[in-house]
Amino acid sequence: MAKEEYIFGFIDIETTGHDPLKKVGNVLVPWHEIIEIGMVVADQPNFDKLGEFEIKINPQHPERCISNLINEYPKRAFNGEWNDAVSLNCALKKLFEFLGQWQEKIIPTGHNFFFDWNFLQVAFVCCDILNEDLSRFFHYTRLDTRSMAVQELLEPNVIYDPREFSVRSGKISKRLGIKQEPYPHTALNGAMQSYKIFKKIRENVNQNLK
Repeated sequence: MAKEEYIFGFIDIETTGHDPLKKVGNVLVPWHEIIEIGMVVADQPNFDKLGEFEIKINPQHPERCISNLINEYPKRAFNGEWNDAVSLNCALKKLFEFLGQWQEKIIPTGHNFFFDWNFLQVAFVCCDILNEDLSRFFHYTRLDTRSMAVQELLEPNVIYDPREFSVRSGKISKRLGIKQEPYPHTALNGAMQSYKIFKKIRENVNQNLK
């Protein structure tokens, strides 16, 4: 049996809020929605960029969108950025078409990635995408660049402050010497920032090993 090989997929999503599910009566209802997916694919062991993916999605319930989102969806949608957006089902189909160009499986990676993957799991269920379907493209493990940064950068006897490792605050980018992403936040920019954070941490680790 041939040994499987892996490449990295740095993923970021934008949503209309923070709740992938909400209990309405006695029923769990998909609530806030994915409105944008961004991905940067990189090889191993040098982590050179292989490709980028970006797509916008029309939410079925835009009225549920909360205020003060860093992606500024209502304003950007009003200005026409979502005029060519597609359905969630179409977006995921295009994502898998994009991933299909590589034979290697993807290691899903992101910054504060638990948030993103929770929304993606709900989206997969809503679109009748099973684990067997996902296993064609993704390895079952997930990596989180925030956790990596905490492990590598939290100094002894220093109290952990989540804001110090936030992409939103820009503090983690500044600490690593990475240019802060432009505002408003987009999915592709978020994926790219996670990719840059990962690469910088790897560079620091490799230098410390010399």
